[in-house]
Amino acid sequence: FPQAPDLVDHVNDAFFVDSETKVYLYSPLETLQKRGLPCLELEYEDTKGNAGNFSKLGGLSKEYAVLKDIIISSLVKGTLSSLGLLPTKGVLLHGPPGTGKTSLARLCAHDAGVNFFSVNGPEIVSQYSGESEQALNAVFDSASRAAPAMVFIDELDAIAPARKDGGEELSQRMVATLLNLMDGISRTDGLLVIAATNRPDSIEPALRRPGRLDREIEIGVPSPKQRYDILLVLLREMEHSLSDMQVQHLAMGAHGFVGADLAALCNEAALVCLRCYVNFKKSCDDSHTNGSSVVYEGCCTGTVETSDSEDTRDLFSRDNLESTSSSFSALPVSSEIQNGFNVRVNGTCVVEEKILKVAFEDFERARMKVRPSAMREVILEVPKVKWEDVGGQKEVKSQLMEAVEWPQKHQDAFKRIGTRPPTGVLMFGPPGCSKTLLARAVASEAGLNFLAVKGPELFSKWVGESEKAVRSLFAKARANAPSVIFFDEIDGLAVIRGKESDGVSVADRVMSQLLVELDGLHQRVNVTVIAATNRPDKIDPALLRPGRFDRLLYVGPPNEKDRRDIFSIHLRKIPCADVCIKELALLTEGCTGADISLICREAALAAIEVCWLLIVITWISLFENLFLVTIHVFFF
Repeated sequence: FPQAPDLVDHVNDAFFVDSETKVYLYSPLETLQKRGLPCLELEYEDTKGNAGNFSKLGGLSKEYAVLKDIIISSLVKGTLSSLGLLPTKGVLLHGPPGTGKTSLARLCAHDAGVNFFSVNGPEIVSQYSGESEQALNAVFDSASRAAPAMVFIDELDAIAPARKDGGEELSQRMVATLLNLMDGISRTDGLLVIAATNRPDSIEPALRRPGRLDREIEIGVPSPKQRYDILLVLLREMEHSLSDMQVQHLAMGAHGFVGADLAALCNEAALVCLRCYVNFKKSCDDSHTNGSSVVYEGCCTGTVETSDSEDTRDLFSRDNLESTSSSFSALPVSSEIQNGFNVRVNGTCVVEEKILKVAFEDFERARMKVRPSAMREVILEVPKVKWEDVGGQKEVKSQLMEAVEWPQKHQDAFKRIGTRPPTGVLMFGPPGCSKTLLARAVASEAGLNFLAVKGPELFSKWVGESEKAVRSLFAKARANAPSVIFFDEIDGLAVIRGKESDGVSVADRVMSQLLVELDGLHQRVNVTVIAATNRPDKIDPALLRPGRFDRLLYVGPPNEKDRRDIFSIHLRKIPCADVCIKELALLTEGCTGADISLICREAALAAIEVCWLLIVITWISLFENLFLVTIHVFFF
């Protein structure tokens, strides 16, 4: 059996011949491939030496234990028959892309010691009539002969979509074939079907009934503890200098990241480290006089002893290496640099050793480039607003921090007390009083995924699409928790129901869907909803009860002290001459934060008009624009 010596132990029909006889064994799948039918992957897993294989898959210990128990109890003879129980025929794995569904199925089959047959949904579809069904039949025939075996169907929604959607004839034939094959599996055949999909609602419902895909296992977005386990597995394969505390910090900050996203993060961090190394080498090459050495300015006599001085770490820090000039100062150099570069000093030369280590700074830079895959379909804003950028409103800031920041920083305290944090905050008040700015600041300070939606954006002219948009928004927020959903101008979305006399309007249906998402069957875990409006009287009263919007915060016009803070914020980057902020605060009574911002901008434009060369805001320009804004506020 020269072409596949590792399969000899698994072939049931193999027989002994003398040493001179040449025997070639072909599976039914190989025969199909020779006839030009769709190529399917037949895999036999080596069951020897499988101890400790679970260490290659992090964050899925619970799902691994459940699936492995199902495989062993279903495929090992006598496990359930003695109890009078029927084994499971099929299992459906569903969850977002990149969570490890395929890897989990392969690993469980490997550890259970069963043969593994893999079918990729889109690859099995053929343009010729009947070939797709024939290829699917061939997979099940081969698996039955190699029992105990497991058939894994990836992307099940591609070959078994719901027939009620009126799909193509090929899809309907594939669904019928798969249903017949599932019904044809005997409980004693030693065959188990495992399917994976990230769209469970798009699968034919007949497949999900008992007797076909009996069990369903959801593999969701990993928690911080699971992300930590995944990072440990990924970092095991690369050279790095991260401490355990730094790995925990990365796991806590990677909100919404799945296993594939964390792998992309590690890959990007390695590329950042490599770019730094290449820049360093390029700088060295520019200043080389001999081979791979760097000549320092000055003179070093003899052999320089290595040391761990601060000067060395400053010289070879990652920031300096990226902007290395063509000349260096003669400084003692350590043989073990903290950021992963190893160098040694010999005379006047620094000889670089080929050892690179990815540092925590590399991961911090890579984190800015890699986004969670589940959030790429959503309008995601990354606010860069700090609490210092919002003048005044101390009481509102405190209430927002309790609702958003405290649940993330003091989870243990909430568990000990036995209460849950507020899950909804409604800010209302006159226009221009920093409601939107406050929402951006709290999301930025807490470091959460921020989904900003304007109320009217969710409406669609197609029936059912508006409600679907609301469901999709909350589903994305739950998948990427902890997160913040911010509804700006929510009065355009949450209108009072029952105003239409000719039946239920689109606004009524959207409002009903919003109420269900806020306080319905779906539990909002680590998802905070913040809304802003200047027309609270237009909002449906059902939305304002506790449990939906727990806190109603009035954001009014700033007082004198708040106006001083707002003026200081807007004028801190503008050169000013004879400006008295205290006097300005007294003169702007009744103005909002937006009005004060306009005063400062108009004063800056007035200064530009007066003098193009020396742009300095004076008291006169501020006072003139203050007068114009005051007229606008009080008379229009």
